[in-house]
Amino acid sequence: MVFSAVILVGALLAGSACGGRVRSLGTIALQRRPLVPLALAVQLAGGVIGGYRWCLAVSVAMVIAFLAANRHVQGTGLVSLGLLANALVVGVNGAMPVSAEASGRAGVSTQPLLRGTDPRHELAGPGTQLRWLSDVIPAPLPWRPQVVSPGDVLIAAGLAQLVFVGMRRLGKALITGTERLSAEDRVERIDRGAATARAALAAELLAPER
Repeated sequence: MVFSAVILVGALLAGSACGGRVRSLGTIALQRRPLVPLALAVQLAGGVIGGYRWCLAVSVAMVIAFLAANRHVQGTGLVSLGLLANALVVGVNGAMPVSAEASGRAGVSTQPLLRGTDPRHELAGPGTQLRWLSDVIPAPLPWRPQVVSPGDVLIAAGLAQLVFVGMRRLGKALITGTERLSAEDRVERIDRGAATARAALAAELLAPER
């Protein structure tokens, strides 16, 4: 989550530097938004009551349905690929394998994995399948280091593209004066932009990163 938050903040800063506006995110007409929090709830339930692999499959299917309904939005393709990659490696292994070497390079403790207290992750070993799709990329962030998967990177890149392109889509029109908005319209679009950002962050929570 922290890894993707950093990427999203970078996208917001880049979008602003290029003349984009956060309110422009309100022009992105996302369909079937309730699927995202519902998918998150299903996955969280899997971590609490068990059956995480099957709950993950259901939650990913919901998010894929959400992304398919919004395939016209730039960035959703990368997010879909990332979710599918994560679901595939979790599906064949039962949990997201984590590289001990990458954990060491990132400064992340593997003790929870050794104790088996993390139902969403397991320490990668000789029997790990599709290891290259697992958590093998160290992200040594100064305040919360993590190990992420190629799927996580795709998801973060897709969300960043959605935010950056969405900010610039209307931002340029506002600067040049080609589109006039009333105060009420601007407030509404700011609210819709906040809802879009919340949907993006909720979708990212489905990525089983460490």
